[in-house]
Amino acid sequence: MPQQQYIKFLYEQGDLSISQIGARVDVDWRTAAKYAKKDDWNPEESSRKRRRPILEPFMETIDVWLLEDRLLPRKDRRTAKTIWNMLKRDHGFNGSERTVRSYVATRKQELQQEEQEKYVELEHPIGEAQIDFGTVRTIWDGEYKEFRSLTIAFPYSNAGFGVPVPGENLLCFLYALRLLFEMIGGVPLKMRFDNLAAAVVSIGKDGQRILTELFNRFMLHYRFEAQFCNKRKGNEKGGVENKVGYSRRNWYIPYPKTDDFAGLTAEIYSQAMADLERPHYKKGTLLSELWAEEQKALLPLPKEPFEPVEFKTVKVNKYGRVKVDNENYELPTARIGETILAKLWWDKVDLLDYNQKHLATFPRSYTLKAKPIDWKGHFAIFVRKPKGAQNSTLYRFLPQAVKSYLEENSEKFKERLSFIKTLLEENYEMDFIDEAFARAGASRLKDQAAIWHLLYQLKNQGISKELADDYSPPSLKGYRPQVEEYDQLVPVNRGGEDFEYTGPKM
Repeated sequence: MPQQQYIKFLYEQGDLSISQIGARVDVDWRTAAKYAKKDDWNPEESSRKRRRPILEPFMETIDVWLLEDRLLPRKDRRTAKTIWNMLKRDHGFNGSERTVRSYVATRKQELQQEEQEKYVELEHPIGEAQIDFGTVRTIWDGEYKEFRSLTIAFPYSNAGFGVPVPGENLLCFLYALRLLFEMIGGVPLKMRFDNLAAAVVSIGKDGQRILTELFNRFMLHYRFEAQFCNKRKGNEKGGVENKVGYSRRNWYIPYPKTDDFAGLTAEIYSQAMADLERPHYKKGTLLSELWAEEQKALLPLPKEPFEPVEFKTVKVNKYGRVKVDNENYELPTARIGETILAKLWWDKVDLLDYNQKHLATFPRSYTLKAKPIDWKGHFAIFVRKPKGAQNSTLYRFLPQAVKSYLEENSEKFKERLSFIKTLLEENYEMDFIDEAFARAGASRLKDQAAIWHLLYQLKNQGISKELADDYSPPSLKGYRPQVEEYDQLVPVNRGGEDFEYTGPKM
């Protein structure tokens, strides 16, 4: 700045030429002219962006992920570390976490994304745990589904584990809790819970909890002490609040693909064990070392596991069915009016007769909450960032005919993204578009007009409209011309000779 001021002074007061000023200050004459003739000295915003050569090939992919996350609930969004791990694992990125963090922070600020919620940290002795349910999502049998996951967190070591279940009822809760104990090889001395309906029947004026009978039996069986948070005081179990969010972002994103709880539980357990091989955020020691120390403080498992079951008596109706928890089960061999004992597990129902002889077993019917994928929002992102589209979390779950259409011609990838975006904006559902592409065949897929026509046909199939004909004479209505009579007008080729017209003379 002093040099710029001196150039301006020499120009205004020294009566020197631009070349002389440049020679005196030892700068190029263009630089001297720039500052000598400059009139606006207001501070300038620097538009120069910091270059990140190693990250540049991946920036569009990161942008797609960040834009996608804006379509998701805040708790499902990726952290910078998650993005760094995904780039390393899936895309061969060799840069540092710091580089990714810096870029993500800048981009989030540009996208006006809020900072993640911070929880109050609580200190707890070794061997104590916190328990909470969290909502998670997966691709289940090809559909985007929502269910629950019971998470256990150990604030001393920062270790955590989770068990996915279809609901938050008493039997799912106790089954998941028992499975967590078996995973960790012991039982925590004390556990802190929310006032879960599965455990707490009511809270007295003095704060005394009345617990469900089955939960009381479960506590006695495993010999732990249950502590419950005060109302609206989730920060009293801040460790598990953090762990629920951490596990969702790191173990359930990208969304796992599954069709049963056993396989999904094994996958989440594997992720939780791998996660122990990182240093504690505060103590610097590996979580696995702290966890090994904490395991020694756990109570041993009982010789016999607790069976979380409920019993209900029901009667066979006149249709040969029994109704248990609003679900009907067929028992054609049972007598009408017979009393049946239903033994309810978290995932099945055993039906027994009055002698407790087994009659039948049925799976329990849970309807996992389906979550529609916002394909319109995702394709808006894909069109903006086509190079990163195929690295999107949900791109792999596009219907097969749509994926084939996009990837059949790489040069027209962006154009075809835009075409599908237009179809979605015209309120065609993705499944409907997939059906049209599947029916079109290779030739018509290249013609967008043909696709539009096919979509119109599919949308209006089964709708027949008779056109009113009020102008044709009655004698011509229903007339069908004999087109074969026109064949005589076609020229005949006689063995390579010139065509000879054999029709009537004109």
